[in-house]
Amino acid sequence: MLGKCPYCDDGIIVMQKKIVQGRDTKVYTCSNAKFHTEDGELFESVGKCSYRIWGNSLLKYGKRAIGEREVRELLREGVFIAVLHSKRGVEYKKYVTTNEEYGVSVLFEDEVAV
Repeated sequence: MLGKCPYCDDGIIVMQKKIVQGRDTKVYTCSNAKFHTEDGELFESVGKCSYRIWGNSLLKYGKRAIGEREVRELLREGVFIAVLHSKRGVEYKKYVTTNEEYGVSVLFEDEVAV
């Protein structure tokens, strides 16, 4: 158990491993979420909650994976600081928060105080 689901009353977030596009990926899902797939790639929610965070959801921003420590912090604090990389290799930090539809959202407009 990593923490309480931010979108349903009695769910807890747990980690599972899935294979997506031939690669092992962690997915952090609500215990009330049930996913169905016909092709092994596209997962549809058939449970009472559909909240999930794909471990590789920040890959397009240069972050390889979201770890369990970051998920715990996100569920406890509502936000965590991610170290991201631009396409030119410039490192920058941004806040990441929960998003019911996408799992997480990067708050690009907010500056991280370090």
